Amino acid sequence: MAGVTFTLRLDDVAPRAAMARAMAGARDLTPLMDQIGSVLVNGAVERIGQTNVTPEGTPWPKSLRAQLEQGTTLHDSGQLMRSITEEASPGQAVVGSNMIYAGVHQAGATIRAKSGGALSFTLANGESVMVGSVTIPARPYLGVSEDEAADIEELSVLYFTDLLEGEVH
Repeated sequence: MAGVTFTLRLDDVAPRAAMARAMAGARDLTPLMDQIGSVLVNGAVERIGQTNVTPEGTPWPKSLRAQLEQGTTLHDSGQLMRSITEEASPGQAVVGSNMIYAGVHQAGATIRAKSGGALSFTLANGESVMVGSVTIPARPYLGVSEDEAADIEELSVLYFTDLLEGEVH
């Protein structure tokens, strides 16, 4: 080989130690997943309690109760909002609610009478009704908004930067 060459080898102790820390940190991402879960919980809570939009920013259909009471859709008692939790593990963050109606509000549903007859209930305005079915529109509150994705990316970069620099998580 003519001319000049430069060879870099990772024989140095410091780069090898940094890489070992990064690899160990990548095997168990629980601390990072816990932070990511918190970002997602906060986003869901904000959507339910304040913005009333999907993670993509689309406004939810306003509920009859919210219209009549000048209230907030999905935020009557605040129970759904307070039920949003996260669970972190080495490879994932799981965010959700244990409320029986949480899935209906997230994905929407059509509710029919069990016996094939009619549903009977009282609307938020006090009117009693009997109908064959009720369709509840989807009002997604779980998901990742653009701002949350940016926060997650920033947390991930910081996590691995800290590992490379020797900071323990």
